[in-house]
Amino acid sequence: MREIPDWVELLFSLTSLIFAVQLALIFLLSSRYSDPSTNVIPLSPSTKGFKTAAVVPVYGEDENVFERVIVKLTRLFDRVIVVGDGVSEPYRSIALAHGAEFYSVPRSGKRGALEYGVSLLRDEKYVALVDSDTEVPDETYWKSLAVLESGYDALTVRIMYKGDNLTARAQDFLGYYNDVLNRAFARLGKVYVLNGQFSVYRAVKLREIIAGLSSRKLLGRLIVVGDDKELTSRAHRAGLRLAYLSSAEAVTYGVSSLITAIKQLLRWTRSGYLYLFLDLVSLNYGRGLLYYIAGVVSVLYPIFGALVTALELTNPHHHQMLISLNDPFLWLVREWTRELLAITGVLPNEPRLFVAFVHERFVNNSTLLLAAALKLAADILTALAALGVVKQVLPKARKDPKGAVVSLGLLGIQGLLSIYSLITLYRVSSWLTRGQEPEKRSEREWNERARQ
Repeated sequence: MREIPDWVELLFSLTSLIFAVQLALIFLLSSRYSDPSTNVIPLSPSTKGFKTAAVVPVYGEDENVFERVIVKLTRLFDRVIVVGDGVSEPYRSIALAHGAEFYSVPRSGKRGALEYGVSLLRDEKYVALVDSDTEVPDETYWKSLAVLESGYDALTVRIMYKGDNLTARAQDFLGYYNDVLNRAFARLGKVYVLNGQFSVYRAVKLREIIAGLSSRKLLGRLIVVGDDKELTSRAHRAGLRLAYLSSAEAVTYGVSSLITAIKQLLRWTRSGYLYLFLDLVSLNYGRGLLYYIAGVVSVLYPIFGALVTALELTNPHHHQMLISLNDPFLWLVREWTRELLAITGVLPNEPRLFVAFVHERFVNNSTLLLAAALKLAADILTALAALGVVKQVLPKARKDPKGAVVSLGLLGIQGLLSIYSLITLYRVSSWLTRGQEPEKRSEREWNERARQ
């Protein structure tokens, strides 16, 4: 039986160590996060003294959800600009009935709708980009404005998912992992992404960075997805002062099926890799070192992990390193499983911390000894960082064990999607939000189609 090449083991161990260092940095920085909204002067309608606007692109949204969003936004913002991406009714009637403005443009994707909406701004000081299915609480609105008034140019908030189905609950649970990541970047004065669901900008700054958003091309093809990642990249390059508010949240609607969630993860993963490569090629140093460490690891780790796992299936003795450290997530999964199934025998009651193995391949083999040492260091760092995860997410897991278990499944699926995304990254058409090219039709044609 053929052995795994020593260099593969060494590179995988090195990648594991880099991953562990990144994970430890994220949790260390996250624990030192300070929410900027705690040190600002609160705002109220009587003290605001400036105008605000919200730009809401819409395409194919459930009309009841859309109406709830618009009712809330028109109560908070001075102007609400709804841009139909190749559609008109019923959104036009709903928007106008609640005091919002409505404009329909030929379908060009979300980027075109956003760029057109921003071009309609007048004397508003701050503008929010809001998805048509995202509700903004009053507290989030006022906190965001107060933070921007303190000197920030743009900010994003914590995104929560609404829905009673299991997939939506799993998405909501994943929001806790994302919050840890976002707090770590915020500690360094960066943001991981200015969320497309809800982000607020100083209007003059947004006008500068959004120009040409809808005409960005790669390999001669328009890039349609990743509008929020594009704006985040441009904001860092322009030197904007950015903030993340962990204490403020916007609520969006989770997807209704696992298949839809997987397609969404695939789309996000592809666009994430796309902008990582674009930022690397353009030497966008504004993103910060942590962004590139996390990005490179996200490329290498699934590749080497899959390679070593596949080879282990044909070589059962490969995994017998000198020392291995059990993953603390095993304990976390056991706790969730106990809560979910009300049994204790599914997983070991007391997972051992250290397990020692000796294999003849390690004798007088300096490469494998180094690989083992790096892997041990990676396991220890990963374990320490994982304990932070356990501490932060276990209370949420106890409240919703089913959602927690499914969220772990989604994380596992995302690992597989990472490999698939890398393999198919060259297929620009597969990045499109709705699986097809924006159709070149007139506004009249689209409006007639929408009424049918």
